[in-house]
Amino acid sequence: TSYQPQGGVTKGQRFVSTMRELETIEIPVPLGAWRDEAHECCNDGVFHPLFLNTLFFPCIALGQIMTRNGLDWQGDPANKLVSSTSCANMTVILTFWLAMNLSAFFMLRVQWERGYLVGAEHYIPIVLFNLFVLIYIMNLTRVVRESIRNKYQIPEERCLGCEDCVCATFCMPCTICHMGRHTADFDTYRGTCCTKTGLPRQVELAPVTFYEDQYENADQTHIV
Repeated sequence: TSYQPQGGVTKGQRFVSTMRELETIEIPVPLGAWRDEAHECCNDGVFHPLFLNTLFFPCIALGQIMTRNGLDWQGDPANKLVSSTSCANMTVILTFWLAMNLSAFFMLRVQWERGYLVGAEHYIPIVLFNLFVLIYIMNLTRVVRESIRNKYQIPEERCLGCEDCVCATFCMPCTICHMGRHTADFDTYRGTCCTKTGLPRQVELAPVTFYEDQYENADQTHIV
């Protein structure tokens, strides 16, 4: 926002003004239940940034969700400085994973073209590496989902005691997309592919105490 000098300006006139950054907008998140169902991944369209990131770059989508919820790269609550790097950390992990697989592919291709016998011992290291990364992402998805449920007081509905683990293991893309929709308001604010939260830069989640008070006030009003 800029302010004109007192008295206004005329066409062609130059003036100096201090620019103020946009104020932070805090959006409330539903408390006590999920915003929608886990399978409703295409509610916002198949070209929505969250859906595309979840489909092609789940690490990035998960990192954005972690950042906006104040979680570090292990899914644990952290201060804003640490949690702000979660998306960048997940990007590094994705880049490292791609580099390792591409390197392994070209090395195996060269050996095959030169007539060397490519046995199981050549594949085992890269298979184990991919298995490790997959287990890490699954476990991280479980931890983040559990953290979001605890933060927003969402009870388990199915597979009591292991719902987070089951969702992360067998429905990981849907689970990531589900968490992303719950902690955003895409009807009001657009999703973005390349910001660290997946939301416009000035949009943040309201503290839990903020909308806990709102729900309490609404309940009291309803009772009166």
